[in-house]
Amino acid sequence: MALILCKQQALIPFFYEKLNLRIWSAQELCYLIYNYPLMVTDGAVSEDIISWIGKELQEKELSGKLAEARASGETEDNLLLMILTHFGYYGREEINAYMDRLVEISRYDREEYLRACAAGYFKADRLGPAFEKYGEAAACADERLRRSQDPARREELLRLKADCYLDMAVIKILMFEDKKALELILQSELSIKTKRAREMKHLLTGEADISDDDKKMLDSRKEELKLKILSGRQISELEDMFRKDSRSAQQEAAKLLGDMKKAYRRML
Repeated sequence: MALILCKQQALIPFFYEKLNLRIWSAQELCYLIYNYPLMVTDGAVSEDIISWIGKELQEKELSGKLAEARASGETEDNLLLMILTHFGYYGREEINAYMDRLVEISRYDREEYLRACAAGYFKADRLGPAFEKYGEAAACADERLRRSQDPARREELLRLKADCYLDMAVIKILMFEDKKALELILQSELSIKTKRAREMKHLLTGEADISDDDKKMLDSRKEELKLKILSGRQISELEDMFRKDSRSAQQEAAKLLGDMKKAYRRML
């Protein structure tokens, strides 16, 4: 995860275990809060980080205000906003957008929240925790399915459950566990059959109930789509390479894809 550099760093970093991240500066702390709201809205402003802000960042006034607010029962959201507004690395419009995002998160049902957390871990290249959270989201959706009698709601839950299994399959593919990935795809189809599942199955096995035109498209652009369709991640460098009409560009892109997969494996 690339963070903004700071002119003055703490002598001792704060280790944020959830993302396996060492924070060295106020800018890095604000970057984390702003870009990973789902990762920091559940007890991130702890006594330890408040103490670190006062001692290592030498922001004793802010540390005191945070400690007092936390002790009085202030919400986590407001504690995070206190930090962002104090350091001033984000403008008013950005702060407003962040507040809107927090409101949106607060309205999530449990299974939606868990899946969004999983996506946050995936974004941060934490594939192990992402896999676990997707599994929790699928289990939560399954539990709600057993209680729900509303047809529209049941379809929403079936789709979410199916997508979680496909997201888990993506992670297994990135870990070179194609057999396990295929099992997860088939498990997804027990909930609901989707085009995404069919395409993933074809990419793994070469066999799926899709049109001949789709098969040709998938086969001709297999390596690109294995990254783009399966994970939904936009890798501009990779896409630019595939736009080049040359064999060397295709080889270069394939090598980059392989390197990226190896890097993901090391990040677990």
